[in-house]
Amino acid sequence: MLIGSGLLAKAFAPEFSKRDDVCIYAAGVSNSGCINPREFMRERRRLTDAMDHTPRDVTLVYFSTCSTADPEVSDTPYVLHKLAMEELVATHPLYLVIRLPQVAGKTPNPHTLLNYLYARISRSESFPLWSKAKRNIIDVVDAVTIVKQILSDASKRNLTLNVANLTNYSVIEIVQAMERIVGKKSLYEVVDRGAEYPIDIEPIRPLLAMAGIDFEGDYLGRIISKYYR
Repeated sequence: MLIGSGLLAKAFAPEFSKRDDVCIYAAGVSNSGCINPREFMRERRRLTDAMDHTPRDVTLVYFSTCSTADPEVSDTPYVLHKLAMEELVATHPLYLVIRLPQVAGKTPNPHTLLNYLYARISRSESFPLWSKAKRNIIDVVDAVTIVKQILSDASKRNLTLNVANLTNYSVIEIVQAMERIVGKKSLYEVVDRGAEYPIDIEPIRPLLAMAGIDFEGDYLGRIISKYYR
């Protein structure tokens, strides 16, 4: 079972669209800057409906955000909404909340960090650069592979887990990597904002080797080249 039509839904579809033991809920508010209560209410209604139609012996997988640990945005409407949805999902007898960082992949969503930077740099448009910010980026293919590995272990249920890269990148590192792929220098104004926040991946670390995930080397460069070259 699979609910959704965006980047995550499309990535999970080949494996999960016809499985009857797992319901992948990959829908909802995709813009972390959203402040519209109607959008949040729409997701709550849709998620509640999905829960009502998910049998008690089927694992409901909900995707939240690692930004719950980011002091810069922890009290924003989007993050508060995600925390509320996590609490709602936890009322299902079998659930798994997966918190994700920035997910890289082919998507028309203009609100993702990489799409935003690609658009600004390729069009030579100026943008603010938070000098103290660091971001965690994972390939959507790797996220799917890790979640599949988690779901293969029946003991990994009724948990909230971070599925993220082992490395946080400074925003300037990400910008420079995008510049190399686009072949243009960026125009930005440095702003003294941002922070690095911890993402605890220890619970899934043993699964990474089992899933064949390699975050070593120039992982960031490989992702940007893969989706933006």
